[in-house]
Amino acid sequence: MKRPKFVSAAKHVATFVLVTGAFFVLLEGVSSTLIAAFQVLDKPRTEASRYDAEIGWVGLPNANIPDMYGPRRYVRTNSLGFRNENEIPAGIPDGKLRIICSGDSFTYGQGVANDDTWCYRLSELDQRLETVNMGQPGYGVDQMLLWYERDGAPLDHSIHVFALVHGDLDRMARADQRGYGKPVLRLENGELVRDEVPVPRFRWWVSRAVERADLRLFDLGQRVMARLSPGAGSPPSSEVGPVAFEVFRQVKLLGIENDVLPIIVFFPTQRELEGESSWRLWVHETTATLGMPLIDLTPTLREVPAGQVGSFFIPPPRPGAGHYTEVGNEWVAEQIYKRLMELPQMGGPVDGVG
Repeated sequence: MKRPKFVSAAKHVATFVLVTGAFFVLLEGVSSTLIAAFQVLDKPRTEASRYDAEIGWVGLPNANIPDMYGPRRYVRTNSLGFRNENEIPAGIPDGKLRIICSGDSFTYGQGVANDDTWCYRLSELDQRLETVNMGQPGYGVDQMLLWYERDGAPLDHSIHVFALVHGDLDRMARADQRGYGKPVLRLENGELVRDEVPVPRFRWWVSRAVERADLRLFDLGQRVMARLSPGAGSPPSSEVGPVAFEVFRQVKLLGIENDVLPIIVFFPTQRELEGESSWRLWVHETTATLGMPLIDLTPTLREVPAGQVGSFFIPPPRPGAGHYTEVGNEWVAEQIYKRLMELPQMGGPVDGVG
């Protein structure tokens, strides 16, 4: 029995549409890849970090990117790669009290200009303070310790603010962050040792090229990983917990060795406004066990009216979405400053502040 002519014609049309569609999808993919390659070659450098064999990446020395996060939201670094516009001498200038700020992108100030980061705002609240911004996007607490130990601890300073969000602890378990290689710390006979060192340089350059090219596949991969990553309520990893405890202990021991007061600061993200973080509770227990000062801004942020707290976080699609806005960084600086003023080392607030 012969099939009706219109059925056969419909099949031919459907096949033609499918083949044509597949051809254009393939052509689009090849075109995107070629365009991406040209973008990698032609796109001006906008990175403010560089490969580091021991730590994975650190700040790029003497970077000057006027509109890194949009008009006038600039990034500048000094010769040490810190997000400071001034050079930091080994000794503390007369009449100053130096604070080193270690942290991830929330400390670095992703999405805002140098002079709008909370670390810089601290120095504006009190002219006695000289602040050093050693924040770096993507860092876990392991890299915070390693960079501070190597390049921060040798500088004279009085206070070390070690700031983190809940995700910084989960990052310790991975040998890469967004495709960039990093060392992994583990305990051996009670001491921290590094694996994945030297960090693979090839992985760094491939990830850098893909990110600069703004490939959609890369973006899709990041979105999928974000969905699969542990949430704010995820229990602390049994493997990461003991290593993280030793990281905190090393921060304390470096403080004792260098006559520096280390202070742990826990930053709430938007997740902490929606639910409790198991890592946050772990930080409370760990700092209490080690006898380390802790500034947890979560309860204070939860007291801020909902209509106001929305202005503290950068909305999409603005660069740095999810991080603190200029208003949020200012609020964080004020809250940390108030707690610092309770310390004997500070001698109380200056007139009109605190």
